[in-house]
Amino acid sequence: MTTEPSEGAGDSTFRDVSGLEAAGGTVEDGPVGSLTERQSILSFRELGRSDFPLLQKWLAAPHVAVWWNEPFDLASLEAKYGPAIDRNEPIHVYLIEGEGVPIGWIQWYRWRDFPEHATQVGADQMSAGIDLAIGEIEMTGRGLGPVIIREFATHYIFTNGDVCAIVADPSTRNARSVRAFRKAGFDVVDTVQLVDEAFERDIVRLDRGELEISSR
Repeated sequence: MTTEPSEGAGDSTFRDVSGLEAAGGTVEDGPVGSLTERQSILSFRELGRSDFPLLQKWLAAPHVAVWWNEPFDLASLEAKYGPAIDRNEPIHVYLIEGEGVPIGWIQWYRWRDFPEHATQVGADQMSAGIDLAIGEIEMTGRGLGPVIIREFATHYIFTNGDVCAIVADPSTRNARSVRAFRKAGFDVVDTVQLVDEAFERDIVRLDRGELEISSR
C-alpha cells in the first residue's frame, strides 16, 4: 500500500492510510554483507506522538521527499498516525532504530482490512502489507533495507498465526525498492496499474514457508 507522489497521489482511497514507499527511494538496497552484524544493530519500537518531529525531519529530507507529496505539519501527522497510535486503526507503526538511534519508520497491516486495494494487488485474506523508509541519509546505501524487511517480517508480522504471506506494491520505477525486496527473499509475482494511477507497480510477495526455508 505504497505511495507514488508525483502521479495520482493525494486523495486516492487506495493510499489513505499508508503513505510510505516500501523500500523505495528512501531504502537503499546496497550490498547486504554480514546479515548477523546488521541484525545485531537493529531494533523496533512503537511510534508515539513524541516522534512526530522526527517524521517531520525525515519527510522534509530530499531523499525522502522525492517519493512523497503529502503535508507533514503536526496536524497532518496527527490525522494520519494518531488513530494508529491510539489503536483505532488496524495499522501497526514502528520506529526503526540502529544501535538505539531512530533512523526511519515502518508499518504493517492485514490486507483484508483494505479490501479494495487488496483486490487490485491480488493480496489474499491471509496476507499482510508492509511499508518503510530510512529517514537518515547516512544510513542509506548500507544494505540495511533487506535486513530491516526480514527482521520485521520475522519478529513482528509472521509471529501472527493468521498471516501466511507478505505482499507489497512498490512502483516499477523504483528499482531500489524492488531490489531490496528481492534481496529480502520476495518474488515479483505481477505488475499492475491501480485505478486512478498513471504508473505501474510491481507486486512482490514472501510466503511464510519461504522465509522459514531461507532462514535455516
